[in-house]
Amino acid sequence: MDQLEQSFTKQDEIYPYLLRQIYNPPQKLYYRGNLRILNKTCIAIVGTRKSTEYGEFLTKKIIEELSNLDIAIVSGLAKGIDTIAHTEAIRNNLSTIAVLGSGINNIYPKSNVALSEEILKNNLMISEYEGMSEPIDYQFPARNRIISGLSIATLVIEAPESSGALITAKYALDQGREIFTIPGDIDRKNAIGPLKLLQNCAAYPISSGYEIIDILKKQPHLFELSDRQNPSSKPAKPTNFKQTVTYRLSKAEDKVISSLSQRRGITVQEIQNKTDLAIDQLLSTLSLLEIRDLVAFRDEKYFKTC
Repeated sequence: MDQLEQSFTKQDEIYPYLLRQIYNPPQKLYYRGNLRILNKTCIAIVGTRKSTEYGEFLTKKIIEELSNLDIAIVSGLAKGIDTIAHTEAIRNNLSTIAVLGSGINNIYPKSNVALSEEILKNNLMISEYEGMSEPIDYQFPARNRIISGLSIATLVIEAPESSGALITAKYALDQGREIFTIPGDIDRKNAIGPLKLLQNCAAYPISSGYEIIDILKKQPHLFELSDRQNPSSKPAKPTNFKQTVTYRLSKAEDKVISSLSQRRGITVQEIQNKTDLAIDQLLSTLSLLEIRDLVAFRDEKYFKTC
Protein backbone atom coordinates (compact mmCIF):
# COMPACT_ATOMS: atom_id res chain seq x y z
CA MET A 1 0.00 0.00 0.00
CA ASP A 2 1.25 3.47 -0.92
CA GLN A 3 2.29 5.18 2.33
CA LEU A 4 2.07 8.76 1.05
CA GLU A 5 -0.21 11.01 3.06
CA GLN A 6 -1.20 14.65 2.84
CA SER A 7 -2.94 17.03 5.20
CA PHE A 8 -4.96 20.22 5.40
CA THR A 9 -5.88 22.50 8.28
CA LYS A 10 -8.93 24.45 9.38
CA GLN A 11 -7.42 27.51 7.72
CA ASP A 12 -7.48 25.87 4.26
CA GLU A 13 -10.34 26.47 1.83
CA ILE A 14 -10.95 22.75 1.32
CA TYR A 15 -11.84 22.28 4.99
CA PRO A 16 -15.53 21.17 4.97
CA TYR A 17 -17.93 23.90 5.94
CA LEU A 18 -20.21 21.66 7.98
CA LEU A 19 -17.25 20.34 9.94
CA ARG A 20 -16.24 23.91 10.82
CA GLN A 21 -19.57 24.34 12.60
CA ILE A 22 -19.17 21.59 15.19
CA TYR A 23 -17.84 21.89 18.71
CA ASN A 24 -14.12 21.13 18.83
CA PRO A 25 -13.50 20.53 15.11
CA PRO A 26 -10.16 18.90 14.27
CA GLN A 27 -7.54 21.56 13.59
CA LYS A 28 -5.74 19.32 11.11
CA LEU A 29 -6.83 16.35 9.01
CA TYR A 30 -4.63 13.83 7.24
CA TYR A 31 -5.96 12.23 4.11
CA ARG A 32 -5.33 9.83 1.29
CA GLY A 33 -7.43 9.58 -1.84
CA ASN A 34 -9.77 11.86 -3.73
CA LEU A 35 -10.15 15.08 -1.75
CA ARG A 36 -12.83 16.41 -4.12
CA ILE A 37 -15.33 14.10 -2.44
CA LEU A 38 -15.41 16.56 0.47
CA ASN A 39 -17.43 18.84 -1.84
CA LYS A 40 -20.28 16.33 -1.98
CA THR A 41 -23.29 16.25 0.31
CA CYS A 42 -22.63 13.50 2.87
CA ILE A 43 -24.84 11.07 4.77
CA ALA A 44 -23.33 8.99 7.57
CA ILE A 45 -24.27 5.34 8.02
CA VAL A 46 -23.14 3.66 11.23
CA GLY A 47 -24.00 0.64 13.33
CA THR A 48 -22.77 -2.28 15.34
CA ARG A 49 -19.59 -4.20 14.59
CA LYS A 50 -21.57 -7.41 15.21
CA SER A 51 -24.14 -6.98 12.46
CA THR A 52 -26.76 -9.56 11.56
CA GLU A 53 -28.13 -10.68 8.21
CA TYR A 54 -31.02 -8.29 8.85
CA GLY A 55 -28.65 -5.36 9.32
CA GLU A 56 -26.68 -6.28 6.23
CA PHE A 57 -29.87 -6.54 4.18
CA LEU A 58 -31.08 -3.13 5.38
CA THR A 59 -27.76 -1.42 4.74
CA LYS A 60 -27.60 -2.78 1.20
CA LYS A 61 -31.24 -1.88 0.51
CA ILE A 62 -31.00 1.69 1.78
CA ILE A 63 -27.73 2.48 0.02
CA GLU A 64 -29.12 1.15 -3.25
CA GLU A 65 -32.14 3.44 -2.81
CA LEU A 66 -29.93 6.41 -1.93
CA SER A 67 -27.80 5.79 -5.01
CA ASN A 68 -30.23 7.91 -7.05
CA LEU A 69 -28.43 10.87 -5.46
CA ASP A 70 -24.93 12.10 -6.07
CA ILE A 71 -23.88 11.90 -2.42
CA ALA A 72 -21.06 10.45 -0.35
CA ILE A 73 -21.59 7.78 2.30
CA VAL A 74 -19.50 8.44 5.43
CA SER A 75 -18.59 5.73 7.91
CA GLY A 76 -15.78 4.59 10.19
CA LEU A 77 -14.18 1.59 8.44
CA ALA A 78 -15.03 -0.62 11.43
CA LYS A 79 -16.23 -4.20 11.16
CA GLY A 80 -19.94 -4.83 10.65
CA ILE A 81 -22.23 -2.07 9.41
CA ASP A 82 -19.37 0.33 8.58
CA THR A 83 -17.71 -2.24 6.33
CA ILE A 84 -20.99 -3.00 4.58
CA ALA A 85 -21.72 0.72 4.12
CA HIS A 86 -18.38 1.44 2.41
CA THR A 87 -18.58 -1.72 0.31
CA GLU A 88 -22.12 -1.07 -0.87
CA ALA A 89 -21.41 2.59 -1.64
CA ILE A 90 -18.62 1.48 -3.97
CA ARG A 91 -20.79 -1.26 -5.49
CA ASN A 92 -23.54 1.29 -6.24
CA ASN A 93 -21.05 3.81 -7.72
CA LEU A 94 -21.49 6.21 -4.82
CA SER A 95 -18.62 8.10 -3.26
CA THR A 96 -17.53 7.10 0.23
CA ILE A 97 -15.41 8.62 2.99
CA ALA A 98 -13.78 6.46 5.66
CA VAL A 99 -12.96 8.31 8.89
CA LEU A 100 -10.25 6.44 10.79
CA GLY A 101 -9.70 6.24 14.52
CA SER A 102 -6.05 5.41 13.94
CA GLY A 103 -3.25 6.92 11.88
CA ILE A 104 -4.04 7.43 8.22
CA ASN A 105 -1.49 4.74 7.30
CA ASN A 106 -2.35 2.32 10.10
CA ILE A 107 -5.56 0.67 8.92
CA TYR A 108 -7.68 -0.78 11.72
CA PRO A 109 -9.06 -3.40 11.78
CA LYS A 110 -6.45 -5.23 9.71
CA SER A 111 -9.24 -7.24 8.10
CA ASN A 112 -10.21 -4.03 6.25
CA VAL A 113 -6.83 -3.37 4.63
CA ALA A 114 -8.15 -4.72 1.31
CA LEU A 115 -11.28 -2.56 1.63
CA SER A 116 -9.14 0.52 2.34
CA GLU A 117 -7.19 -0.16 -0.86
CA GLU A 118 -10.47 -0.39 -2.76
CA ILE A 119 -11.62 2.90 -1.21
CA LEU A 120 -8.41 4.63 -2.26
CA LYS A 121 -8.95 3.83 -5.93
CA ASN A 122 -11.56 6.59 -6.28
CA ASN A 123 -12.63 7.64 -2.80
CA LEU A 124 -11.27 9.14 0.39
CA MET A 125 -9.86 8.24 3.82
CA ILE A 126 -9.29 10.89 6.49
CA SER A 127 -8.04 10.95 10.07
CA GLU A 128 -6.95 13.49 12.63
CA TYR A 129 -4.13 11.10 13.51
CA GLU A 130 -1.04 11.07 11.36
CA GLY A 131 1.05 8.30 9.90
CA MET A 132 1.21 5.07 11.83
CA SER A 133 -0.53 6.31 15.01
CA GLU A 134 -1.89 3.38 17.00
CA PRO A 135 -5.66 2.75 17.32
CA ILE A 136 -6.22 3.80 20.95
CA ASP A 137 -9.65 3.19 22.50
CA TYR A 138 -10.52 6.82 23.28
CA GLN A 139 -9.76 7.91 19.70
CA PHE A 140 -12.73 6.04 18.24
CA PRO A 141 -15.47 7.93 20.13
CA ALA A 142 -13.59 11.15 19.30
CA ARG A 143 -13.49 10.39 15.57
CA ASN A 144 -17.28 9.86 15.61
CA ARG A 145 -17.77 13.63 15.90
CA ILE A 146 -16.06 13.90 12.50
CA ILE A 147 -18.31 11.26 10.93
CA SER A 148 -21.44 13.13 11.99
CA GLY A 149 -19.81 16.53 11.51
CA LEU A 150 -19.18 15.91 7.82
CA SER A 151 -22.76 14.80 7.26
CA ILE A 152 -26.14 16.46 6.96
CA ALA A 153 -27.72 13.38 8.52
CA THR A 154 -26.76 10.15 10.28
CA LEU A 155 -28.47 6.78 9.87
CA VAL A 156 -28.07 4.26 12.70
CA ILE A 157 -28.57 0.63 11.66
CA GLU A 158 -28.46 -1.98 14.44
CA ALA A 159 -26.85 -0.80 17.66
CA PRO A 160 -26.75 -2.31 21.14
CA GLU A 161 -27.17 0.05 24.06
CA SER A 162 -23.41 0.57 24.44
CA SER A 163 -22.68 0.94 20.72
CA GLY A 164 -20.33 3.59 19.38
CA ALA A 165 -23.03 4.28 16.78
CA LEU A 166 -25.10 5.89 19.54
CA ILE A 167 -22.15 8.16 20.33
CA THR A 168 -22.19 9.23 16.68
CA ALA A 169 -25.94 9.85 16.95
CA LYS A 170 -25.40 11.94 20.10
CA TYR A 171 -22.82 14.05 18.26
CA ALA A 172 -25.22 14.46 15.33
CA LEU A 173 -27.95 15.60 17.71
CA ASP A 174 -25.62 18.14 19.37
CA GLN A 175 -24.54 19.36 15.94
CA GLY A 176 -28.13 20.01 14.83
CA ARG A 177 -28.15 17.31 12.16
CA GLU A 178 -30.95 14.88 11.45
CA ILE A 179 -30.86 11.29 12.71
CA PHE A 180 -32.58 8.29 11.18
CA THR A 181 -32.91 4.79 12.51
CA ILE A 182 -34.69 1.54 11.73
CA PRO A 183 -36.89 -0.12 14.36
CA GLY A 184 -36.14 -3.75 15.11
CA ASP A 185 -37.53 -6.58 17.20
CA ILE A 186 -37.47 -5.39 20.81
CA ASP A 187 -36.08 -8.70 22.07
CA ARG A 188 -32.92 -8.33 19.95
CA LYS A 189 -29.81 -6.77 21.45
CA ASN A 190 -29.05 -4.78 18.29
CA ALA A 191 -32.51 -3.18 18.38
CA ILE A 192 -32.03 -1.53 21.79
CA GLY A 193 -30.04 1.43 20.45
CA PRO A 194 -32.59 2.37 17.78
CA LEU A 195 -35.38 1.91 20.34
CA LYS A 196 -33.67 4.33 22.76
CA LEU A 197 -33.31 6.91 19.99
CA LEU A 198 -37.00 6.62 19.14
CA GLN A 199 -38.11 6.74 22.78
CA ASN A 200 -36.17 9.98 23.22
CA CYS A 201 -37.61 11.44 20.00
CA ALA A 202 -34.04 11.79 18.74
CA ALA A 203 -34.48 10.02 15.38
CA TYR A 204 -36.91 9.52 12.55
CA PRO A 205 -38.02 5.89 12.14
CA ILE A 206 -37.53 4.90 8.51
CA SER A 207 -37.76 1.76 6.41
CA SER A 208 -36.18 2.88 3.14
CA GLY A 209 -33.71 5.27 1.56
CA TYR A 210 -36.61 6.95 -0.23
CA GLU A 211 -38.05 8.01 3.13
CA ILE A 212 -34.72 9.60 4.04
CA ILE A 213 -34.79 11.58 0.80
CA ASP A 214 -38.38 12.72 1.39
CA ILE A 215 -37.61 13.90 4.93
CA LEU A 216 -34.44 15.73 3.94
CA LYS A 217 -36.28 17.54 1.16
CA LYS A 218 -38.34 19.19 3.91
CA GLN A 219 -35.25 20.30 5.86
CA PRO A 220 -33.51 22.96 3.71
CA HIS A 221 -31.69 24.41 6.73
CA LEU A 222 -29.47 21.31 6.69
CA PHE A 223 -28.01 22.24 3.34
CA GLU A 224 -25.98 25.31 4.21
CA LEU A 225 -23.10 25.43 1.77
CA SER A 226 -19.79 27.24 2.01
CA ASP A 227 -18.37 29.73 -0.42
CA ARG A 228 -15.27 27.60 -0.97
CA GLN A 229 -13.40 30.41 -2.69
CA ASN A 230 -13.86 32.68 0.32
CA PRO A 231 -14.36 30.67 3.51
CA SER A 232 -14.65 33.81 5.62
CA SER A 233 -17.73 35.03 3.74
CA LYS A 234 -21.25 34.39 4.91
CA PRO A 235 -22.49 31.03 3.56
CA ALA A 236 -25.34 30.86 1.14
CA LYS A 237 -28.55 29.30 2.43
CA PRO A 238 -30.12 27.24 -0.33
CA THR A 239 -33.88 27.25 -0.42
CA ASN A 240 -34.51 23.66 -1.38
CA PHE A 241 -33.06 20.19 -1.53
CA LYS A 242 -32.64 19.87 -5.28
CA GLN A 243 -30.36 22.91 -5.35
CA THR A 244 -27.83 21.25 -3.09
CA VAL A 245 -27.98 17.54 -3.87
CA THR A 246 -27.40 16.39 -7.41
CA TYR A 247 -29.41 13.48 -8.74
CA ARG A 248 -27.58 10.95 -10.86
CA LEU A 249 -29.51 10.92 -14.12
CA SER A 250 -29.92 8.11 -16.59
CA LYS A 251 -29.31 8.85 -20.28
CA ALA A 252 -33.05 9.14 -20.89
CA GLU A 253 -33.49 11.47 -17.90
CA ASP A 254 -30.60 13.62 -19.05
CA LYS A 255 -32.14 13.90 -22.53
CA VAL A 256 -35.48 14.98 -21.09
CA ILE A 257 -33.98 17.53 -18.68
CA SER A 258 -31.86 18.98 -21.51
CA SER A 259 -34.97 19.43 -23.66
CA LEU A 260 -36.81 21.49 -21.04
CA SER A 261 -36.73 25.11 -19.96
CA GLN A 262 -37.57 26.72 -16.62
CA ARG A 263 -39.56 29.50 -18.26
CA ARG A 264 -41.19 28.02 -21.34
CA GLY A 265 -43.11 24.78 -20.96
CA ILE A 266 -43.43 22.24 -23.76
CA THR A 267 -45.81 19.36 -24.42
CA VAL A 268 -45.08 15.65 -24.30
CA GLN A 269 -45.10 15.55 -28.10
CA GLU A 270 -42.53 18.33 -28.27
CA ILE A 271 -40.33 16.53 -25.74
CA GLN A 272 -40.58 13.33 -27.78
CA ASN A 273 -39.60 15.19 -30.94
CA LYS A 274 -36.51 16.57 -29.18
CA THR A 275 -35.43 13.37 -27.46
CA ASP A 276 -36.50 10.60 -29.88
CA LEU A 277 -37.59 8.50 -26.89
CA ALA A 278 -40.38 5.95 -27.24
CA ILE A 279 -43.59 7.30 -25.73
CA ASP A 280 -43.79 4.69 -22.96
CA GLN A 281 -40.18 5.32 -21.94
CA LEU A 282 -40.73 9.08 -22.09
CA LEU A 283 -43.82 9.00 -19.87
CA SER A 284 -42.07 6.75 -17.35
CA THR A 285 -39.04 9.06 -17.32
CA LEU A 286 -41.17 12.15 -16.82
CA SER A 287 -42.96 10.49 -13.89
CA LEU A 288 -39.66 9.69 -12.18
CA LEU A 289 -38.40 13.24 -12.72
CA GLU A 290 -41.63 14.64 -11.27
CA ILE A 291 -41.26 12.46 -8.17
CA ARG A 292 -37.77 13.90 -7.68
CA ASP A 293 -39.10 17.46 -8.16
CA LEU A 294 -36.78 17.98 -11.13
CA VAL A 295 -39.63 18.75 -13.54
CA ALA A 296 -43.07 20.31 -13.06
CA PHE A 297 -46.28 19.81 -15.03
CA ARG A 298 -48.49 22.88 -15.45
CA ASP A 299 -51.14 23.75 -18.03
CA GLU A 300 -50.49 20.55 -20.00
CA LYS A 301 -46.80 21.40 -20.35
CA TYR A 302 -43.56 20.35 -18.66
CA PHE A 303 -41.00 22.71 -17.15
CA LYS A 304 -37.51 22.15 -15.77
CA THR A 305 -37.25 23.10 -12.09
CA CYS A 306 -33.50 22.69 -11.58
